[in-house]
Amino acid sequence: MTHRTLVLSSIERYMACDDDSHEERTAQSRERDERLLRFPYPVMLELAYPELDFANRWCWQHFGPMDGECAQKDSEYRICMDETPHHHVGKWTDHWFVKTNYDFGFNEWYFSQQADRDLFLSNLPQINFGEHYPK
Repeated sequence: MTHRTLVLSSIERYMACDDDSHEERTAQSRERDERLLRFPYPVMLELAYPELDFANRWCWQHFGPMDGECAQKDSEYRICMDETPHHHVGKWTDHWFVKTNYDFGFNEWYFSQQADRDLFLSNLPQINFGEHYPK
């Protein structure tokens, strides 16, 4: 058994939080609309950083590389070992919205295919802090 704090959430819950200013929430909403044009199947979670890294590793293993600038060099559960600045082209991506507590906050995953989003959702019970945090 490992630690788990993940909560399935929503953009509405993020928009209602007071951890970002109204202006920042408005800007985040506009940027989200742009991401949804390419990746129309979102999943918003509230979770801790290790869970985010664990979830991203799971997505890399099942869907291939995340689309966009590679941030794997900072991941606790690395898949890509290239530490130089680079990008990947993929069929999913994610975005960190705001930190709400120590190492905890809102992150949303975006998928280009509904089946990938549904598979991610069905595997949420297995997302946790991972093997680096055994109980």
